[in-house]
Formats: sequence, structure tokens, C-alpha cells
Amino acid sequence: MRRLFSKAILTTILVGAGLVGATSVASAQEYWEYGDWRVFITDVDTGEDLRRTCLAMTGGDGMPSIRLEITDGDAGPPHHFPTPTYFSSVPRGHRPLIGNAQGVAFVFDRQGVFFGVAEGGYDEDGIAWSAASPRWQDAKNMLLWMKAGSLMEVRALDAYRASTEAYVASMRGFTAAYGKMMDSCGHSLEIPQ
Repeated sequence: MRRLFSKAILTTILVGAGLVGATSVASAQEYWEYGDWRVFITDVDTGEDLRRTCLAMTGGDGMPSIRLEITDGDAGPPHHFPTPTYFSSVPRGHRPLIGNAQGVAFVFDRQGVFFGVAEGGYDEDGIAWSAASPRWQDAKNMLLWMKAGSLMEVRALDAYRASTEAYVASMRGFTAAYGKMMDSCGHSLEIPQ
């Protein structure tokens, strides 16, 4: 485990990445790395209350990413688990590999598979984006596969041809990142079978 960046540098990174609103009254960030996964813990004082957001992700830096997010105000396990989400954005004039309303498969070590439907669009700067998550009832089982697996392929499904690989995510460090994220937001680390 490594702890990197000062709060000032991390604030600039998170605000630039759109992970933290630039208008918050006061905020503090923490950052950890576990294998191929990173954990961002953000405390925001809105003036009315103090809210903690915990984010674990892999990828990014110009590539697609897999993200999980939960706050200290969420219900949390065993009633609610953070949902793994594929996210991609591309430069102007290009299309994401996964389009709006397209089927998506999350394949673990070529053994387990979960399905979802992508949503996409353009942000205020005209940058195309797409995001996909498994069905809500599959989130817990997908987390179990993420802890046990070594690789997750995200595949764009097409009715007329073979699926297209959009991203391959390493699960190296996921279990530790998930634990740090959940513990930091006051939630149980246990994922019942």
C-alpha cells in the first residue's frame, strides 16, 4: 500500500477529473494505491453536514475505468452494495467503444459473466462518454467474482456480430481497495455468499 500526493495536488486531480465538485465549501481528500486499484476518500463540509465519499477505481488516465462508489450516508451492506461501473470518455470527434443503450457483458476469467445496458451521451464540453453497470440484483455476486478473479473483460454486445472487447481490468489489489473504501465510509467489508 502506498499513500501518494498532497491534499492540494489531489484536490486539483479530483476536481479536474470531475470527481469532486469545485463549489464545495470545504473538503479534504486522501488517496491510496493497492496493486492496480486506487482509493479516493473525500470529506466535504457542505455547511449543513459533513459527507464522506469513498471511491475505488482501476484504469483511467485516458483509458476506460471500473469504479465503485459509496458514501457514509448510504444504506450499505447487507441491503445495498456498491455497483461496479464501467466508464469511458473519448476526445471530440470520436465515438466510445460502447454506445448508448448497447448491451454489455462483464466477463471474469472467461468463467463468470454478468450483463448490463450502457448509457451514454455528451458532457457540457461536448466530450462523448459511456457508462455501464450490471443489473442491480447482480452487484453483490459481481463483487464476489471481482474478489476471486484475476481479470475482468468488458465486452460490447452486438446482435449481428461477435462481441467486441472494450476494456480489460486487472483485479490485482481489488480486495484491499474494496476493504479500504468500505471501512473508510463505515460499512461492512463482508460480502455474504
